[in-house]
Amino acid sequence: MTTFLILAAFLAPLNWYAVLVSNRRLEWLAKPGVLICLSIWFGTHLSQPVARAGGIFLLGMLFSLAGDIFLMLDRRHFIKGLLAFLLSHLAYITVFNLSGLILDLRTLFLAAPLALAVWVLLHRIAAALRTSGRTSLIPPVVVYAIVLMLTCWSTLVTLLRSDWAGQAAWFAAAGGVLFLLSDSLLAWDRFVLPIPRGRFWTMLSYHWAQFLLAFSVLAFLGLSS
Repeated sequence: MTTFLILAAFLAPLNWYAVLVSNRRLEWLAKPGVLICLSIWFGTHLSQPVARAGGIFLLGMLFSLAGDIFLMLDRRHFIKGLLAFLLSHLAYITVFNLSGLILDLRTLFLAAPLALAVWVLLHRIAAALRTSGRTSLIPPVVVYAIVLMLTCWSTLVTLLRSDWAGQAAWFAAAGGVLFLLSDSLLAWDRFVLPIPRGRFWTMLSYHWAQFLLAFSVLAFLGLSS
């Protein structure tokens, strides 16, 4: 139902505004509302019986929703949010590799700059966590960063897959890059140095990532009309 897509598209900028003006009540309404509406819209487009890729992706969206909620709570729930998003990424990775892994020079070429960027980011984050005495966060953050990198790599590899032609692949690739950007901004802002309007840029790139990934899967399944 297009109504839920429109609602999600309305709630997303409302959440960005709430973050800019530090309106927690509005954020509590808008932030989970985006993924709720987007998930309903996505789910209503799935045919019966539900395609395997669609069902797994929808599960990933629901894990993302749980992660959104945990990260709005106090810092004690950060690991729960990280775990929820970890499960979300594992679902997304599964969807973008259902037809099998492609491991050749082309995909390794795509992996190399991603791995380098994530290594540099992790080096700075780990140093900041050691300085602040939060060394217990280093292992889960490292694991999450590796899985996040694999999500981005998996979406970029769709550009090389014959079954992910055209619009579906480009939406997937853009969504994967934006998800990596969003979580990198969040980690830098939270653990290394505050970024001016950091939460705004984090949420802006995060919501665009979720929208584009959802569009890509529906286009891949031929259900985007």
